[in-house]
Amino acid sequence: MQVYRSIFSKRFISYLAAILAIFLTSGGLYVVIMRPSAAITISNSIEFLIRASVSSMSMTTTEFIAAFFLTLAGAAGFILLDRSLRRSFDINSSKMQYLLAISLVVLSVLVFEVLIKAKMT
Repeated sequence: MQVYRSIFSKRFISYLAAILAIFLTSGGLYVVIMRPSAAITISNSIEFLIRASVSSMSMTTTEFIAAFFLTLAGAAGFILLDRSLRRSFDINSSKMQYLLAISLVVLSVLVFEVLIKAKMT
């Protein structure tokens, strides 16, 4: 009975729900239903991004994986940010968590921007 309580704890269920939401919002349902390839061939070159000029409503599996892990990194940054802003007796550890959290969020947003610009050109 103790095993079920640890598996179905509030924290585990909330993390599982967050990962499911990240999976769905990053295009997981599209990848499961449409089963796109990881890369496409355009004029004798392999492309991992489907450009907007080719198709604005399609994505490759590689794009999904990138979006999933970037969104996961941003969510992890916000979780670390929440933990670092709680009361703590170790100020240096809180500062490091805060800097790591802000770095994760900013880095994921910047890489998303680069991917969007690459897709739109």
